Amino acid sequence: MIVTLLRHYKVNYSWKGSYTPDGYSAAMREYDNADVFDQTIKLNMNYQMVFISNLPRTLSTLKYLKMDGQYIETPLLNEVPMEPFTDKPKEYILAKLNIRARLQWMFNRRRQPETRKRTTERAKEFITKHLTGDMNSLVIGHGFFLRVLSKEMLKHGFKGKRIVYMRNGEQYTYFRDTGRDKSR
Repeated sequence: MIVTLLRHYKVNYSWKGSYTPDGYSAAMREYDNADVFDQTIKLNMNYQMVFISNLPRTLSTLKYLKMDGQYIETPLLNEVPMEPFTDKPKEYILAKLNIRARLQWMFNRRRQPETRKRTTERAKEFITKHLTGDMNSLVIGHGFFLRVLSKEMLKHGFKGKRIVYMRNGEQYTYFRDTGRDKSR
């Protein structure tokens, strides 16, 4: 079995340098609904299954890939959501908002819509539901979630490189021996 993880194409969205907490939440929603630029990448192979998240940028990426056939859309592949780390109505630089939100996620703080523990459970659920058998699959997802998914795939017997940072349009390929006799 071969599974390729592909981060969606670059999003057509311009971030401001700073936001209030409410502005940050609104910007995150706008980003989630923004389209992507065509990056015209080549895939490593033909895939029997394609999985995408519920967020529009993965479907837009799939359309640019011009792949025939069906795909499965699943919320299990959605990006790890972020909310502001505070409600104090003042402006914060974007980097501070992002870093503090991810730190809250990492330490399983309930201020974030999803904890690290829940994200890891979601990755495991995707693996056990969709990455079984011997069908070669393409998974189009989001950078932060794909990082968690790759870590869990390695724990579930897949071979490949663990994702530390993934650029838009970048792909990582994983292999797992399904135990079937390949001489048949």
